[in-house]
Amino acid sequence: MGKKWNVDDYFLEVQKDVDILKDEEGWVLTLPDNPLVPGGKKYRMLKKDFTCVELWRKSAPLKDATSIEDIKKFDWDLFKIRDEVLNGIKKRAEYLYNKTDYGLVLFDVGSLHANIGQVLRGWTQWLVDLKIRRPLAEAILDRAMEVLNYNLHKYVDTLKDYIQVIGFADDLGTQEGPQISPQLFKDVYKHRYEELFGYVKKHSKMFVLLHSDGAISPLLKDLLIDAGLDAINPVQSTCKGMNPERLKKDFGEQLTFWGGGADTQGILPYAKPEKVAKHVEKLVSIFSPGGGYVYATVHIIPGNTPP
Repeated sequence: MGKKWNVDDYFLEVQKDVDILKDEEGWVLTLPDNPLVPGGKKYRMLKKDFTCVELWRKSAPLKDATSIEDIKKFDWDLFKIRDEVLNGIKKRAEYLYNKTDYGLVLFDVGSLHANIGQVLRGWTQWLVDLKIRRPLAEAILDRAMEVLNYNLHKYVDTLKDYIQVIGFADDLGTQEGPQISPQLFKDVYKHRYEELFGYVKKHSKMFVLLHSDGAISPLLKDLLIDAGLDAINPVQSTCKGMNPERLKKDFGEQLTFWGGGADTQGILPYAKPEKVAKHVEKLVSIFSPGGGYVYATVHIIPGNTPP
């Protein structure tokens, strides 16, 4: 059991070790302290609409690393799945598989670019590393792969009888294009994703999903799809090069689109219901023909969206 949290006459339950403070702007939730995020990861819930936003972590544990020895000294076990956590996931998955007709997705099992490189080195620093400090970046990714493979083997071996989709999360795009060039992605990431996706395909019947925000169409065909990707989320169709018709035409035979069903930045929170309905109908009519579509909005529904 967690602890109760009273928010404007709504009672929510959160885990016991989450610290909750109220100030003039709303609420701040702080997760437990850990070496990756000294002081604990913080989220702000805005008073006006219950929107929760992450107060972006400024710590980067390896920001001052200058040598491969510095990389080796880091405690990489921090990223490893604990047996008690895995057993809890298995118990829940087994129950849902046997007692419901739900399709089950195990999400956020690994990342290379955003939640490894950029978390450990800093958002901008990691991009610089990839270009001019490649040996250091490769050393980080090699150690990361050791941990990711350790976790992935445990996930697959333990949960393959219950889970239908396994999801990775790695934000590779911006509003205007990929964070890195297709060639850099090919040189640094493609073979590593092939290894991860390949293990899933070889040792289970699970489909592989990737969550990646932004304009990532240049990375899809020759890189992610060829690496073994089955489905992409959230299909941020308002970004450059992410035109729904073009995505369906170019990749619809090889890729399932998991999202793209409503613009959550410009339409859903602001348009009248009639306009939202037409907007959704159009997107569904583009993505759904022939199958290969799982409906979802483009990312989370903002807290200021009317009921």
